[in-house]
Amino acid sequence: MRHFGIRRSHNRNASVSSSIKTDSRARSSNVLWMTVVLIGVIQLILMSSYNCTVAPTNHDHHLLAAQDHSSNRRPISSFWWPSPETSGGFLSAIYRAQHPKDCQAKSTKFFVMQSLKKNEGDNRGLSAWASITMQLMLHAFSDGDNFEGGRRVLINDNKLWPMAKGCKHDPQQITRECYFLPLTNCKLSDVDPIDAKDTAVLNKAKDEYDHTVRTLYSSDTSKYTLLVDDKFSWSGLPGSGKDHSQIPLVSAFLAYYLRPQPWLQKEIDLRLRRSIPSDLDPSKTVGVPIRRSDKCFGHKIVGSAGGELDCPALEDYLDAVKNFTRFDPLIRNIIVTSEDKSACLEFVELVKKELPSLRVVLNVGDVQQGTGSASKLEAYED
Repeated sequence: MRHFGIRRSHNRNASVSSSIKTDSRARSSNVLWMTVVLIGVIQLILMSSYNCTVAPTNHDHHLLAAQDHSSNRRPISSFWWPSPETSGGFLSAIYRAQHPKDCQAKSTKFFVMQSLKKNEGDNRGLSAWASITMQLMLHAFSDGDNFEGGRRVLINDNKLWPMAKGCKHDPQQITRECYFLPLTNCKLSDVDPIDAKDTAVLNKAKDEYDHTVRTLYSSDTSKYTLLVDDKFSWSGLPGSGKDHSQIPLVSAFLAYYLRPQPWLQKEIDLRLRRSIPSDLDPSKTVGVPIRRSDKCFGHKIVGSAGGELDCPALEDYLDAVKNFTRFDPLIRNIIVTSEDKSACLEFVELVKKELPSLRVVLNVGDVQQGTGSASKLEAYED
């Protein structure tokens, strides 16, 4: 599946290499296909609501067709849950790095992701948490661009993760493990206490530290972390940095970080089956996540951070889709997601008018909460 987002930002450091190995491209397509759909569905379930804001009608029955016209085609559901142990590529490399054979061995080193001191008011959403955790994980795997000392295992602390407030399936569970599988097979009992001799604590993201210590703790006062230069060597995959792209790396990390607990996977699976037509072919599909609301400069949403960019016009998204169809006339489906209901509806109408041959697929049941932060999590009830 082709997946893109249009973003106008002042940060030009997010460019990625155009040199992507064929095997990496094939490997990441399955993972990226799963993650583009799952992020929206997981956010939906965290909102604890199931009000269908864009319910299909008889007139729009073609949007959610469920007929499988090819018995030989790979089942669409087989793309949803890639196995970290067996999928290969970056996904399996992350799994191996996070699952050492002996967590208690002195040679097993750790990077503890500390919660902020005032973490109860931390309203970061899933993508923000994923972004910072990925940077911390890359820091751990390279020990801050210092490969001589060996990599570290990233593990989160046991303090409150704000989105886990009132965890229904385990009221005692207050960390991200309410919803997601642990980052590692190791336990906090395996790491050195924060005041131990063989420990270092970062005050700021770019602080220098003794790389020989067994346990490193992240700062509990800053949301930021060190951006490492070498993002690929830790994986052990063939080739050098120029042979890889951040696209398969990011998609593999998201697939690993967002591995749902069994109960959550069951709910996601049910909702995916309601939203994704069984005959949908990912190779003929383009995904369009539209970010609006508090991402845009000048928003007035209480409880969210200031905007980050001048949000592009919906016509810009449409033009991008048109370019995709020119490059690949076999594209037949378009998955549209957005936290902004009005933007989603408006864009769908544009697609129907300008590209009527495309089948539009929506996240059925999405509450479209109108914010990308976690500030409204407690506003929704079953």
